[in-house]
Amino acid sequence: MAQTDLTFKGTLSDTRIEFAYGQAIRARDSRNQSFADIGYRAALARDPKLLIALERMAESTGRLQDAQIGRLMRDPGTDYAQTKGTTQHQLCREAYRMVDQKTPIRNFEWIYGAAAWLCGYVL
Repeated sequence: MAQTDLTFKGTLSDTRIEFAYGQAIRARDSRNQSFADIGYRAALARDPKLLIALERMAESTGRLQDAQIGRLMRDPGTDYAQTKGTTQHQLCREAYRMVDQKTPIRNFEWIYGAAAWLCGYVL
């Protein structure tokens, strides 16, 4: 991994990732389609920096999920629905997987937009 990749990955804190996710939600609610389109184009191009951001988003949301409901998810007496985890983590994980497999889909365009914001592609 190049030094610039390591430097970029170091800038992706949990707080910054949560803020980017919030930016995506605000852009979606205000119908700012260009936010999502920039991320989707980067996903179609399989941009390496976007992949790093998506991977880090999936890791971060997984850690946050584990901190919030980890024990509940692993408890044998827990309902099946509660073992599936948070929607935010599932979205980030699947968005990363789809880009990694070279099959990004429009359903995850807002997640791609959040990752593009982390990369500095969206202002």
